[in-house]
Amino acid sequence: MIRQSAVLMVREYTGMWLLPGGSVAHDELPIVAAIRELYDETGVEARAAAFLFEHVSAHHVHHVYRMVIADHARVRSGVEVESVQWVDHREVSDWRTTPGTRAIVARAFSRSPALG
Repeated sequence: MIRQSAVLMVREYTGMWLLPGGSVAHDELPIVAAIRELYDETGVEARAAAFLFEHVSAHHVHHVYRMVIADHARVRSGVEVESVQWVDHREVSDWRTTPGTRAIVARAFSRSPALG
């Protein structure tokens, strides 16, 4: 999720900041899982979703999507996360996050000038 130069991040109860997401259920399409996880973790409903790329990290294969949400959408913490916050993409490397999350954010913003 991108709003101007910010990306929507969620903080797990471990204190780690990540992008909204999770596992793909059996017989579930990755895009459907991404939309479901976005809602479960942030309370935001996607109006549209577009596949950006796949990222392979040390322990996961991430299917990365760009989500479109309403301008007036209000984020909230879901049961699975402690906090939700918009973070300027240039500051993500300063937050407590994983190398995979930093790589995904950097790649997403390097792909298109319209994202930054």
